[in-house]
Amino acid sequence: MRIIFYLIFFTLFLIRPIGSSASENLTLWIHPYLPATELTKRFAPLTAYLSEKLNRTVYIRIQPNYQAHLDFIGRDQADIAYLGPIPYIRMKNQYGPKPLLAKLEVKGSPFFYGMIIARKDSGINVIGDLAGKSFAFGDPSSTMSHIVPRGMLLNAGITLTSLQRHDFLNSHQNVALAVLGGYFDAGAVKEEIFHEFEDKGLTMVAKSQPVPEHLFVTRSNLPLELIAQIRSHLVGIEKSPNKETILKSIKAGVTNLLPAADKDYDTLRDVIKSLDI
Repeated sequence: MRIIFYLIFFTLFLIRPIGSSASENLTLWIHPYLPATELTKRFAPLTAYLSEKLNRTVYIRIQPNYQAHLDFIGRDQADIAYLGPIPYIRMKNQYGPKPLLAKLEVKGSPFFYGMIIARKDSGINVIGDLAGKSFAFGDPSSTMSHIVPRGMLLNAGITLTSLQRHDFLNSHQNVALAVLGGYFDAGAVKEEIFHEFEDKGLTMVAKSQPVPEHLFVTRSNLPLELIAQIRSHLVGIEKSPNKETILKSIKAGVTNLLPAADKDYDTLRDVIKSLDI
């Protein structure tokens, strides 16, 4: 009988539910808006901070594309996930709500901007000049390299069919490089990438309206106590002596992490509806 008891106990131990261990490691998943090596470098200070605060290792993981990232989060497989506003909205529409943890504050504001760009010597000065031109987007699910600039084009009376051609190049950096190289007349990137390549020969054709910043979410089946701890440490990062290093590593100009609410992204929902996509 004693042998049977130990066999049953050992079996139950092996099949214990994921998340039941107080010291179980966690993963932070990031969408591939930059090369994986760059993203790992940028988020390493944040995961080191969370690892110390949570007393468990937080590993960085990067999906191969935006859709894989969205699906992974939606299926409750990501312990912590960083994503843009449009992927967040699409993920919620497809899979339902997830617990929100925090959103970025950049230069004291919870908003960011996108840019439609061209080469300085292209002769393209305003958005109306883009009719009949070639245009580079990033990922189809990207907020600032597809959805928002597509809305900007539509507001100027320019549809995809009125462009000479268009293509999706997966990342903001690819768009900037393709425009600089003359492979496309214009393209769409977020403000950060425009400033990174501006002195290499880019000009801003148009700037978007303010858009709610990127955010962190977690999986619905993570223990509630752990969700509360992660949220508390993220929005409480302002108390860390390493706050500036951690935040500026994610993106230049990040000044804080703020509480996030689903209603923050309602204006973007209106943009999606106007595009009917």
